[in-house]
Amino acid sequence: MKANLPRLRLVLWLFALFLVILGAKLWVIQLYGSWLPVWDQWDEADQFFRPWMEGHLTWHDWFAPHNEHRIFFTRLLDFLVISLNGQWDTLLQMTVNAILHAGYACALAYCFWDFLGRKNIGLICLLVAPFFVLPFAAENTIRGFDSQQYFMAIGSLVTLVGLGFAPPRSCWWWLGLLAAILNLFTMASGLLAPLAVAGLMGLRALREKKLSRANGVTLVTGLAVFALGLAMGASLPADRSLQARTLTDFTTVLARNLAWPFLDQPAMIVVVCLPLVVLLVLYFRPDFLEHRAAEFLLGFGLWGLSQSAALAYGRANYIDAQGSRYLDTLCIVALASVFGMVLLSKRFTPVRFPGWTAWGLPLAFAGVISFGTWQLSQQTVDFFLASVKVDDLIEEESVRAFAATGDGRWLQDKLVPLPNPALTMAMLRNQKLSAIMPPLCRPPGSHLNEAHGRLSVVARALREQVTGVLLAGLALFICLSLLDATSQRDNFPGRRFAGMTCLLAGLLALVWVWPNRNLDSAGRDCELHRTLGFHFMARRDYKQAALQFTAALRLQANEPEAGNAAAKIPGPLQTFTLAQQSIAHVAAGGDSNLDGFLNENLTTAGGRLK
Repeated sequence: MKANLPRLRLVLWLFALFLVILGAKLWVIQLYGSWLPVWDQWDEADQFFRPWMEGHLTWHDWFAPHNEHRIFFTRLLDFLVISLNGQWDTLLQMTVNAILHAGYACALAYCFWDFLGRKNIGLICLLVAPFFVLPFAAENTIRGFDSQQYFMAIGSLVTLVGLGFAPPRSCWWWLGLLAAILNLFTMASGLLAPLAVAGLMGLRALREKKLSRANGVTLVTGLAVFALGLAMGASLPADRSLQARTLTDFTTVLARNLAWPFLDQPAMIVVVCLPLVVLLVLYFRPDFLEHRAAEFLLGFGLWGLSQSAALAYGRANYIDAQGSRYLDTLCIVALASVFGMVLLSKRFTPVRFPGWTAWGLPLAFAGVISFGTWQLSQQTVDFFLASVKVDDLIEEESVRAFAATGDGRWLQDKLVPLPNPALTMAMLRNQKLSAIMPPLCRPPGSHLNEAHGRLSVVARALREQVTGVLLAGLALFICLSLLDATSQRDNFPGRRFAGMTCLLAGLLALVWVWPNRNLDSAGRDCELHRTLGFHFMARRDYKQAALQFTAALRLQANEPEAGNAAAKIPGPLQTFTLAQQSIAHVAAGGDSNLDGFLNENLTTAGGRLK
């Protein structure tokens, strides 16, 4: 039994990390997610779902390029989820993606724990958490289509561990090779993990002053898979406008990327990358003994460097809060640096100092990175999530109106942020495809809260208990920290210091979460709909105003507590009156089709209030 306690403790810490990350992501999904397919999802509907539902899906459709990517595993996941669920549910896709990303974070924390000496799993989880909990890359969280980001990260980690650290032709080595090949079908940048492994073999050969047969095999294998990825690559003329045009452009953006999370302060590259540079220098010293740990961190950093360089070339004009989907890859170098500082502190802390001092410098460095990450996350919330939520609400009601009336003017309105209205209309009018469409994309009879797929019910219940998930993770985190802080099993002050540090962090997080535990996403949406209604009334856009006011009434009818959150805006009676006035303006314009739909929508929403 005693032999199993350390393993149980490890599992519990990783489970606590999983719950905290999952809860944080579900929080973002609940507040900012939308039922409506957006942007690339309409292309996915046209290129993959439509031939599937029409009965002529081919192998070419599975592996066909999507922009410059071959997203086989994203298509496979979406195919399985829709098949099992019986309905296309974008919020379900987001929930599945959140589980994938939380699982990847736990696997990464385990790797850091294993390579750094199998000690202090609590502090390792604490250092990993900000890179996954804070919503700096929220675009991936609220877009059900972006699972390829997480598949690429998982495949790259398996490639690095399997190919980089297992003997050739062993089971782990073959698993790493398989992951490297399969990773080519996640994203275009999936080819960079085997390149990082090849770079690691080169570093190992320089240190050993020879290239062993085993390292040579892995080096050639990594380069071969990288070359295969290049040969499979696809590009579009539209992508060239985003590419760096000069060496100066490339180096400027690369410095900015490597300074993550201080994207607006490229000089911070010196601070962010310093631990890895020092570790690289020490790695070649004869008296350096932590070769395995250093190689993992340097290999992980090489992978992050290659990702940053690829983005500096291919997306030189698109790395900011508006392109937050790229930030999940840009954080890799900073994460490697944090744990590089952990490894360096072990070497430089004098023996006469207490064991806890070895964590002082890493925690201070992690605090600087976390502060930058918090600032970047706040920018993402203020400038990306807030605007996206407004756009989604406008788009949802316009798509609902089109599904009810068949009138294409709802989608051609310049206020509706559809990238390709013609494609959206074609997908919504496709009779075969309508069988799996989300409820609000169907004719009347389905509405926002009617998602009855087998998995949708489970996912919705999980999202509704988002604060419970997050609080359960924090509670487990705090309990484990308390056990470490009060442990008398040994005289290891480092463990007690780790426990106290994690306990303090857990309590601070709890202090922030607890007052916000009553998450009312329906009330927030209701308030936004009313605000938009007043906005469109002021602009004399009565058609959109009527949609927004009736949407607010419908939300209050379905979720009575939504009215409480929106109490500071005039109540249901005035909202109902303003909606009537808006419809009267539409009717005065002689548009009986729109007038009929709006009146029916208003009558339905208003009737539920009585």
